[in-house]
Amino acid sequence: MEPTFTIARDTDNEPLVLLKAIDEHTEWQRMNMYVVIWLATGSCNCHTGKAVYGIKAPALLFFAPYQHYTFTSTTGFTGERLYFHGDFYCIERHKKEVACNGILFNNVYDPPQVLLDEENATAVSNYIRLLREDMRRYEDASREDMVVAHLKILLIIATRLKIKQLADAQLLLPESTRPQLQELHRLIETHFLTWHKPADYAAAMFLSVKALSRLTGKYLSKTPSELITERIIQEAKRALHFTNLSIKEIAAQLHFEDPYYFSRLFRKYTGVTPTEFRQKVGVILLE
Repeated sequence: MEPTFTIARDTDNEPLVLLKAIDEHTEWQRMNMYVVIWLATGSCNCHTGKAVYGIKAPALLFFAPYQHYTFTSTTGFTGERLYFHGDFYCIERHKKEVACNGILFNNVYDPPQVLLDEENATAVSNYIRLLREDMRRYEDASREDMVVAHLKILLIIATRLKIKQLADAQLLLPESTRPQLQELHRLIETHFLTWHKPADYAAAMFLSVKALSRLTGKYLSKTPSELITERIIQEAKRALHFTNLSIKEIAAQLHFEDPYYFSRLFRKYTGVTPTEFRQKVGVILLE
């Protein structure tokens, strides 16, 4: 397997960008960086939380810092994984350029993959190659700028494809299901801070909790509780990463009366405490 290519922070030598080959024997662990998986050949199952998605190459997959994911395969696969830290490239600060946050990353409603046709797979493979070549140029003063340029183009390509694929998927839904899922999305985005129970959403949609669970299980591969909690954790990550609010203040904003319960829930979903998340991911104050 190819070696790891790295760009590290000057002050403490902590990695800011990592590029490494993967296959069915790769060990997976949560990281303090954004992750792009390039599945070049083969097929696999992607496990994220309790959801399982069958993926066939070529495809790209995207994960946020400390998001849980693993891959399993009985037939084998090859590809590469690209990690990048928010200090190297902040997707929220550059959202007008790339607009991938909430589509590729931090999207609790849709599968993590972007499927690729032959033309786009060739383009992605080419940009991965360019990333690898520029990361090798350790003495080149423009090395980091070139890596950022390739990364941005890769994210733009994937974002455009994901938007189209999500729109196409909407058209394939039963006519009665499409407005229900849209309404659930609207309700969660509007009320997740205060409505923490599936029964709240079921009542607003004039459904039983069982019917709501069947709906989300069939079309979103998640329970209503998982959707609500993941949205809360996503907001907690945002506050930890982009504000100086204390853990207690963030817990209060998310309507948790007990900050210790909030911290336990956060650790259950991310593998780290809120304090550890902030220390490892860092704080970026947006202008």
